[in-house]
Amino acid sequence: MSNTVEFLKFPVLGLIDKLRLGYSIFYASKVTNWRRLEKLTAVQWLEGIAGKKAFAKVWMPLLRSKLGDNYGKASASFIWAIIARMYAARRSGLKKEMFGYLPGGYDRMLKRFEEVLSQNGVELYLNHAVESVVAQPDGGVALKFSNGSRAEVDQTVLTIASPIAAKVCPGLSEWERERHNAIEYQGIVCASVLLKKAISPFYVTNITDTWVPFTGVIEMTALVNRSEFGGRHLVYLPKYVPVNDPIFQESDEAIQDRFLGALVQMYPHFSREDVLTFKLSRVRQVFAVTGLNYSQNLPPMQTTVPGVHIINSAHIHNGTLNVNESIILAENAAQTIPQTSRKPLVLR
Repeated sequence: MSNTVEFLKFPVLGLIDKLRLGYSIFYASKVTNWRRLEKLTAVQWLEGIAGKKAFAKVWMPLLRSKLGDNYGKASASFIWAIIARMYAARRSGLKKEMFGYLPGGYDRMLKRFEEVLSQNGVELYLNHAVESVVAQPDGGVALKFSNGSRAEVDQTVLTIASPIAAKVCPGLSEWERERHNAIEYQGIVCASVLLKKAISPFYVTNITDTWVPFTGVIEMTALVNRSEFGGRHLVYLPKYVPVNDPIFQESDEAIQDRFLGALVQMYPHFSREDVLTFKLSRVRQVFAVTGLNYSQNLPPMQTTVPGVHIINSAHIHNGTLNVNESIILAENAAQTIPQTSRKPLVLR
């Protein structure tokens, strides 16, 4: 349902249910008091404004594809943030989506960040996994890394997932540790597939069928000219899963065979011979599941450990995880951190 005509032709719902579904999207786009929505589950809120049939046929399968069994825990503010963001990306009478793309992708942006930061005296250290973060008796913070190296800084900002931050910061208070460990995350296994030809005319296809081993088909060349990819086509196949899902233990070969087998069934014109490259990315903690009263239970960004700040994507409590929201979070948080005299150190 990419436009109004497709929406009206959607065969699963009758006219009344379509009107209620359309109203639920419009209504959600106009809500401004997101804190009130934290008191309701997404299920309660969507059933109330869209009706039980529209919820069962549209909203529930979409929530399951994103959150799995956690869909019942999510507050209404979770789905509100997604609706508001996607609605804002649509313009004109038929609500055509308007998105932009940075030529060269994030790699180009990150390389430019690296150039500018280095020019401003920032030291960059790559692949330094943090083992411990400890405040020093005479001031400053000592960092220990898994490769055996150490560093001492005036202050440190940890952007790692909350449960990991709680593990590497032994000086946190018990209530801080409990709040960080209480944050539930969704993980992801995402395939990047480079193809000889396109498989879909749509940028995003949400998959709600349970037999399909991924939860979406993202056809980048429906949005970006394929010249950006050397005349080839790039497709992402994400699967959102709990952090302990067995798929994290599977081999790349097994996942590739299952994913490509599903594509063969979904797209009759697709052939395994069209695949030029198949790469997998696994991340256990991608975004936090924003449950009831989520913002009220978040741990503060300024910890009780002197000089230690924990600022991560879990602190995006009234939006969705994306570049815009991450930049806003960083800019706002930066205003609360005291200036330091020592040369900045960036670890990733």
